[in-house]
Amino acid sequence: MKQVYYTTRGAARDVLRIEDVAAPKPGAGEVAIRVHASGVNPSDVKTRAGSNGPLTMPRTIPHNDGAGVITAVGPGVLGRRVGERVWTYNVNRSADGATQGARGTAAEEIVCDAKFAVPLVEGVSFEAGACLGVPAMTAHRAVMADGAVTGQTVLVTGGAGAVGAMAIQIAKWSGARVIATVSSEEKAATARADGADATVNYKTEDLAERVLALNGGKRVDRIVDVDFAAHADVATKIIKTSGVIASYASMTNRSPQIPFGTLMFLDVTLRMILVYVMPDEAKHAAARDIATMLQAGALRPRIARTFPLAEIVAAHEFQEQGTHIGNVVVTM
Repeated sequence: MKQVYYTTRGAARDVLRIEDVAAPKPGAGEVAIRVHASGVNPSDVKTRAGSNGPLTMPRTIPHNDGAGVITAVGPGVLGRRVGERVWTYNVNRSADGATQGARGTAAEEIVCDAKFAVPLVEGVSFEAGACLGVPAMTAHRAVMADGAVTGQTVLVTGGAGAVGAMAIQIAKWSGARVIATVSSEEKAATARADGADATVNYKTEDLAERVLALNGGKRVDRIVDVDFAAHADVATKIIKTSGVIASYASMTNRSPQIPFGTLMFLDVTLRMILVYVMPDEAKHAAARDIATMLQAGALRPRIARTFPLAEIVAAHEFQEQGTHIGNVVVTM
């Protein structure tokens, strides 16, 4: 079988390699999966490039998300799982989830902990299944971690991004009114297609003024935020008292200054989200709701482009460009 690996941080074309190796065997509590599709997330390319810290394993197969069919099970796993279609999450992480592990999904066959292989709803493609782990579970945590959003207004920044699109869909399914920020009319159309009730072009409109106008002059109940540093100040103008700001990234400044006093007097909850270290109960709740939404056709991952495994370098470079709408997937 073929698998991708790297042994040092760096540019995709400099460090990614493909090799032929024997298929791995599942150990206790593990399953073997014939991978059909592997998701390429921003965190995957950032980790490979080195922006998420030094190499923690001497040899790493990249990617956390994937989808395929269970071909074998190890001791302690029910034999009836063989033949099951599954999607994966957290595959390429250490035991505590804090650092990168050695075994990702960028391979024709993998083994992983059985709990990280979730049954994939019939009729959902493997390509779509490979888009669920990081984007959908992050979005679910951001939208749902602090209580029901039924009847509330949720602002989703970066509404055309992979996580943003999932957050819009999850919030709408949960009964919220959704406003999404975008940077172009094309992305606005995408966000509306995902269910956003209104959009704001943050490049051409005053974000705070427009959000308040769209919400009848009222502040929003919750913000699902793609860049905490970029929106910390404007958030103080649009988040309601006792509202929630749930942020899963802060790329413009990894150590931003927080307007603590203003947020304190608003009794705002700040929730920082890293999907890899979410509590197990949050992961299980996300998996259940994702299955329900997929079954109902309410969760629709958008795939920007697929690449064959042989073009793994091109897939990483395409992800790094950041100009696409939707997820990047490698197929086997």
